[in-house]
Amino acid sequence: MASRTPSAALRARLRERITDRIAALALMDSAAADQLGLTRQQMSRLRADVDAFSFDRLADAAEGLGLKVHVSVSRPYKRR
Repeated sequence: MASRTPSAALRARLRERITDRIAALALMDSAAADQLGLTRQQMSRLRADVDAFSFDRLADAAEGLGLKVHVSVSRPYKRR
């Protein structure tokens, strides 16, 4: 199994949250695409969980659906 980079995992989680929000709002793909500024093809890629979008683009899409994106960075070890 190929390892995923931290940024790929972050984008995957954001895509999941976006598609969950679209479902919660009961938006048809065409309406969701219009609201997010995506083409039908891009919407299909988003639904198929294809890693084709930058983090910035996904964050903008999430905000367009009323989601707030927060990024936290921490050190995995104690300071010496």
